[in-house]
Amino acid sequence: MNESQTSAGLNDSQKTLLYTPGTRVEVTQQIAQRSHVYPISVTGTVLRQERQESGSWFARNKGDHLWLDRLIIQKDDGEKVVLNLDEYSAVKVLQGSQPTSGSAPLVTPNTDRSSSLT
Repeated sequence: MNESQTSAGLNDSQKTLLYTPGTRVEVTQQIAQRSHVYPISVTGTVLRQERQESGSWFARNKGDHLWLDRLIIQKDDGEKVVLNLDEYSAVKVLQGSQPTSGSAPLVTPNTDRSSSLT
């Protein structure tokens, strides 16, 4: 990773809201279908938040990759869920501190084993 790919090198349009681990949230995402939108909601506790490059070959962004903001939460039954946050994601804080503006830490799955939940 070169300097332009680190979180400090991101411009304001690439910043996101950061959620503190331990915060209880409800995330609602919209899945586009042919003639309507299917909303889904997941409620849980934030474990961590990260920005990770996708393996998409057609994406053209920093380093010719698409960078995805991911929120990892744990549901009440213990299931861990990785949510890709996009412009159609709404995160509501149910309990805990409000989010702050910033940049999620970049992780590289090939070298950072903690980025994998499986």
